[in-house]
This record gives sequence, structure tokens and C-alpha cells, in this order.
Amino acid sequence: MKNSYPIGIFDSGIGGLVIAKEIKKQMPNENIIYFGDTKNMPYGEKSKKFIIEKSIKMVSFLYEKKCKAIVIACNSITSNALEIIKEKFKKKILIFDVINPVIKNKIFFSFKRIGIIGTTATINSNFYIKNIIKYYHHLNIISISIPFLALLIEKGTNIKIMNFFLKNYLNTLKSIDALLLACTHYLFIKQEFEKFYHGKVHLIDIQTIVVKEIKKKLYDKDMLCITPISLWKEKIIFYTSSSIPCFFYKKVKCLFGKNVFINIHVI
Repeated sequence: MKNSYPIGIFDSGIGGLVIAKEIKKQMPNENIIYFGDTKNMPYGEKSKKFIIEKSIKMVSFLYEKKCKAIVIACNSITSNALEIIKEKFKKKILIFDVINPVIKNKIFFSFKRIGIIGTTATINSNFYIKNIIKYYHHLNIISISIPFLALLIEKGTNIKIMNFFLKNYLNTLKSIDALLLACTHYLFIKQEFEKFYHGKVHLIDIQTIVVKEIKKKLYDKDMLCITPISLWKEKIIFYTSSSIPCFFYKKVKCLFGKNVFINIHVI
């Protein structure tokens, strides 16, 4: 049955692991195939053409793996390639992303002034602001890009170095009441943002919102797997485009631990 087919998730690197973890939390019976394009990251500093080209290849790969749905777990890809991906694959497979469920969530009615931080590719696309103002005319939005922060996180850079790097940017985002981390890599250092704002700025819970929407749509389409997975079946398969980075492997182990079967392949 199709509802037992895996969910495909792809990202430029480790960022989408947070989404994969949340899927296992909210939908424990789902199989997952994850693709991290570790060879070509960071996508946030790449051209729109490059992002589209690589994204299409990853979607094609996951489609060939018989995934029942694909999650674009990268803001840079969503903001630059979503429409092209949907155009090519909408009649073949269910496509989800990490931006639209957040933008359409009613949580924005609770705030007046929000900050958005993301990669250069995401912020320059103007995808967030262009779509947010369709729903929330009352919002005052400030958006800034933080070049190469995703790369520092991917490489497991010392947190003290990252904090020094962060403060130079966050000092321009002090007069806000909510912050949207528009890069899934940033979710790995969410606590550092919370420390900077001393709990006075609400950090929008992106992964929970996104996965809740995925679960709802799969349920509505009768594609949600409700049968517990056999202990002898692999639950999560990971693919990377380069030799497995140490930090990638550590994050996989840290997030998923001993409770799931993990199989990592380099292609």
C-alpha cells in the first residue's frame, strides 16, 4: 500500500535533520529517506540557477526511491526553486516545503514586529515578505541575511566563535517581538538565539508547524502510515553527496540515537 512508502526529505546538508526528527516524533510509523547535498552546501550563497538544477536532481532521486511525498527541508531551495519543482513533479508526487505552512500559520496574529534571518539566497528572493504580507497586513517585518552561518553550523564550528559572529547581526534586530529562523540549519543553535534575547523575543517553532501540516495532509489523503514498522525494517536511510562529514554523522546519532535503524550511504 502506498501509505507505507517512505517520506523523502532533502536539504543542502544537516538542516533538514531537524524536520526528519520532528516527523519521527509526530509520525513514528513513517519510513524516511533523507538526502543531504553535503558536497555542494551551502546553498545560501549559490545562484538561483544552481539551486534549481541541484534541487531537481534530488527530487528525481527521491521520486525514483518510490517516496510517497517529498519535503523540501531547505529555505534557500523553497524560496528559489519551489515553483519549478512543483511544475515538474506536482502530478507525480506530493510536495511539501518549510516556508508555506509557517507563513499561513495564525501565530503571526500574535505579533506586531517580527525579524526574519536567513541565507543570502533566501532573503534576496524576497519570498517571505512577499507572501507574508498577503495574509498579515499589520506586520512590521525586518529581514537580514547572515552569510555562511549555515556553513559554520554544518562544520560544527565552536559555539563561542558562532556567538561572536551572531551578535554582529542580531544587534540590528533588537526591537522585535518574534523571530523567524528562516534556515533549518539555524534550528541547531536555537538556544543561542534565545540566550541573546533573554527570552524576551518569541522564536517561532518552525519544525512543529511544518510537520503538523504534513501530517494533516497525509491523513486527509489517506497516505498516513498507521501500522507500526517492523523491527527488521530500516526506518531511516540517509544519503549524502560526499564522504560523510563527521558533524553530519554526530548529529544523526545525537538526534535519532538507538531507537531507530540508521543506514548512511554516500552516492
